[in-house]
Amino acid sequence: MEDQTERREEAAFRTADQRGVEGEVVKPASKARQGVSSKRIVTILAVGLVLVIIGFAASYMTSV
Repeated sequence: MEDQTERREEAAFRTADQRGVEGEVVKPASKARQGVSSKRIVTILAVGLVLVIIGFAASYMTSV
């Protein structure tokens, strides 16, 4: 379930800035490298990191 802001940001990211001689899309290097991040991606990464930390702590506690 994407909200309107995410859709608008992704559409703006995917639009071509300019066209080259042969019609290829030309974007500045900084825009070509960046990706669209949403709240869901950040949440999944944060939850994964917390689970890894809990896993390391649990394995440390069982080995000591």
